[in-house]
Formats: sequence, structure tokens, C-alpha cells
Amino acid sequence: MRVALARTIFVLYGTKLGVSRKMATIAQAAAHICCSRSQFDSYLAEGVITRQPSGKYDLDQVRREVLAHLRSVAAGRGGAAGSRLTEERTRLVAAKRRREERQDAFEAGQLVQLESVCRCLEQSLVGMRNRLLNLPGETAYLLAMRRQEECFKVVDDAVRAALEEIADPAWTAARMTAAGLVSQIDETHKGDHDDKEDPDVA
Repeated sequence: MRVALARTIFVLYGTKLGVSRKMATIAQAAAHICCSRSQFDSYLAEGVITRQPSGKYDLDQVRREVLAHLRSVAAGRGGAAGSRLTEERTRLVAAKRRREERQDAFEAGQLVQLESVCRCLEQSLVGMRNRLLNLPGETAYLLAMRRQEECFKVVDDAVRAALEEIADPAWTAARMTAAGLVSQIDETHKGDHDDKEDPDVA
């Protein structure tokens, strides 16, 4: 009789103190749900696991809270991982949209490839340099035994003629062709011309 009464008192007292429940430390709780201490701390910081005094973590409650969190993350509804996944998907969709917009603008002739533009400028500058360097040879024989005023007139006319030649659209077009820019533009708009030039049906 005394033994049974002692057992009853022990059970009631133990229940009141939480002894009969599966209470554990943070390290034990982390091992129980198969995660590291740092991950467990992250769960605590995010509010996934309810913070308890040291050694007072209910393993059943910890397990339920973590499983609920993992189900929520798997469904893409919550947690830092779920938020990061949503952000990554949003950035991916935005990147695809920007790429398609750039491609549409390129095909419409609103954009050109930077490499082609650089080649065109390089060809133009080299052509200008070569054309201007040819002026001394072109005018040297004309300046022999002439007065200063006549020399100025000859050189001035030669420089102006060279600048007019450089400013000619045909000259620029030749540089663009040499750089391969014209062929790319024509190829881009080829489909547009084909659509507009439908043969008449008799």
C-alpha cells in the first residue's frame, strides 16, 4: 500500500515538474531532429521552434514544429528557404523577360551589337587616318616654287576635299561594310522584307 502510494506521488510530482515528458537540452533536441547546432539556432531565430529555458525542450513539440516548417517550405509558403526560392524564381523570370525584350529590340533595329559598332568605329578611324596622311604626298608637288598664299590655298583645298570625302555617307557605308555591320543589319531585317513582299495571287 505504501509502495503504491509512493509511486502515485512520484508520478504526480514528476508530471508537475515535467520529468515524465521528454525534455532535452538544445544539443539533444538538435540531435533528435538530425540537424546541427547552428541550424537549430537558425530555427530558434526564425521562430520555427519555440524558445525554451535550457534543458526544457520538449522533443515531441520540437519535432512537430520542425516538420510543420519543412512542410511549409516544401509547399513554397514559408521560411527563409521558401522566400529565397521565390526570389530566385522571380529574378529568373525577370531575366528571361529582359533577354526577350533585348532580342526584340535587336531584331527591330533599335539595338546593335557592341562588337560590330566598335569594329565600324575602328574602320572609320583607320580610314580617316590613312586619308589624312595621304595629303602631304598629294599636295607636295603642287607646292613647289609657290608663294605662301598659294601654298595655303592648295593645302586648304586638299584638306577640305578630304573632309568632304570622309563626311560622305558612301564613305561611312564602305567602312560599315568592311566591319560587317551592314550584313548583320540586312540579315536581321530580311524576315521583315520577306513578309512585306508577298506575291500577288492571280
